[in-house]
Amino acid sequence: MDMPTTQQHRDFIRVQPSGIHGTGVFAKRPIPKGTRVIAYAGRRLPKSQLQEEAARGERQLTYVLNLDKDTAIDGAEQGNEARFINHSCDPNCEVYCFDETPYIYAMQEIPAGAELTFDYMLQSILSHRLSRALSRELFPCNCGAPACRGTLIAPPKRKRAPARHAAPPQG
Repeated sequence: MDMPTTQQHRDFIRVQPSGIHGTGVFAKRPIPKGTRVIAYAGRRLPKSQLQEEAARGERQLTYVLNLDKDTAIDGAEQGNEARFINHSCDPNCEVYCFDETPYIYAMQEIPAGAELTFDYMLQSILSHRLSRALSRELFPCNCGAPACRGTLIAPPKRKRAPARHAAPPQG
């Protein structure tokens, strides 16, 4: 008896027009919480190359998946259906990397027909943060989530409050 292939086991998704943006990825059938849905495939390239190409005007605004501090994956080249997963500020999926391969996992039960999303948490290649207004103008979010931050840019990291020490007892 032939064993089903991994692809047959993982036949969870279909690509179709999205109400969020352009093309999206949707659940063909219910996807249980914690399920590995799909690997994120594409051409791996050094982030320094992305910056050089952008500076020379050879690359338009590009959404790439950060693999590590030096490497990104461009899903538009040699990619798969995962490149069509849209952003949401209230996502139902998240990305985990194993053996230098990013995978999309369901964070919750996803019903058949629902669009799969993850939080892009984009980061500027600039040495400074974009203003909130500029980030909303350049990278607007259309997710429609109640707590939508209005941009694909990652929220600022919260600074930890300094430890507070109690005053010594007076006696």
